[in-house]
Amino acid sequence: MSNVSTSVVPIRWDDDKGEIAWLDNAQIPWKEVNVSSKSLDRLIKAIQSLEIRGAPILGEAGAYGTAMIANNSPDSRDAILKNVTEHGQRLAAARPTAVNLSWGVKKVQDVITEEIGRGASPKEIKNAAITAAKKIQEDNISASYKIGANGKHLIHDGDVLVTVCNAGTLACDGLGTSTAPMRAAHADGVKFRVLTTYTAPLYQGARLTAWELHKDGIDVRVITDNMAGHLMREEKATAVWAGADRILGNRSKESGSTYNKIGTFGLSLIARGLGAKMYVAAPTSTIDPVHKIADVKIEQRKPEEVETLLGGTTVVPKGVGVINPAFDRTPPDYVSAIVTELGVVTAPYDISIPKLLENPDSMVKLPK
Repeated sequence: MSNVSTSVVPIRWDDDKGEIAWLDNAQIPWKEVNVSSKSLDRLIKAIQSLEIRGAPILGEAGAYGTAMIANNSPDSRDAILKNVTEHGQRLAAARPTAVNLSWGVKKVQDVITEEIGRGASPKEIKNAAITAAKKIQEDNISASYKIGANGKHLIHDGDVLVTVCNAGTLACDGLGTSTAPMRAAHADGVKFRVLTTYTAPLYQGARLTAWELHKDGIDVRVITDNMAGHLMREEKATAVWAGADRILGNRSKESGSTYNKIGTFGLSLIARGLGAKMYVAAPTSTIDPVHKIADVKIEQRKPEEVETLLGGTTVVPKGVGVINPAFDRTPPDYVSAIVTELGVVTAPYDISIPKLLENPDSMVKLPK
């Protein structure tokens, strides 16, 4: 895997300025614009406007944002704790469906609480928060390489793969999640093709995934969302590869339910009808072992995203309503396997996911 790499840096902490810097996803592929700020309001705006997006990257943004809250606080233990508690809630609520955002916030909050408990100085607390956030990013990058190594054997010469939205470096850091096995297989010389859906309304497959894979030299073609059934049949698609914003792992029959960009469930239905596989790739930080389907809120985004094309042309008649959910849920019965940094799990997910999290050495592995 050492010969697989990416030069894209989607988010980072600027030690010199004491602020967060990120690559603005909303301006790709037209421009590669880096933005930086030490304002929590600006960070939240970037998350909600999809300058920063993708579950693992949201985890990093949550971690760095919490560290930034601490870093911006007065040199007082009480002030630091008060700020990261109050403002951390605002940050965690910036996007409700992806579990990684609140996960990243809590991870750094826990470190801050521990440092306060041991009597650390305000400077030590702030440094520990930044170090913890950097460690989360390092772990995400490491996880992406492991996901690539664990999933690459599921891709074979002649395969036609379909993917949705963007679960690459821009969304996940490192090699991405659903793109990681592709990149690893490509580096091993496996010959395959990728069809990426436009992924309306913001064209994150066309703008972002196509941009990433094309830079890697992978054979990628863009299709509109409503071409998927026809072209998956005509091109003899072998598998759909999707990322995830939340995977339930609550020891019930709901375990394995996958929340991902709207359109994923539809692709899973087509894959089942055509006898193709449906693979989900995600780090274990995306697994939610607590909540149930009834607890998960599907984010509804503003109607303007559907009413107006990216170029500014309005396409929906005035007075006509719009429904714009950002995510959908793919039931576990439609998921062939879940590829994580700890291994590959298959159904029954109410058994295999908890087993994976508790004892990675006992993970279920798919045959080659």
